[in-house]
Amino acid sequence: MSWMQAQIDRPPAARAQPRSRLVAVGADRWRVVAADGHVQGLVERVETPAGDRFRALRFHAPSRAFRAIGEFWRMSEASDTLRLSR
Repeated sequence: MSWMQAQIDRPPAARAQPRSRLVAVGADRWRVVAADGHVQGLVERVETPAGDRFRALRFHAPSRAFRAIGEFWRMSEASDTLRLSR
């Protein structure tokens, strides 16, 4: 096996990503907070005929309102969207 082949076949090293935490701010609403304390947005539960959905919301300072980023079937998907998007 050549050096080049060994480099290609080796999986990339995974870097630990700081995870965010959820802080309840209501019956169906959670604040997504980064490890450094920065608020990344909100996740709210929305009841639909097909089941509960989780809406990711980000604060938009110029309009002083929250904007929906997307709706997801799992809370972790909504919070990850806020954590990974800018």
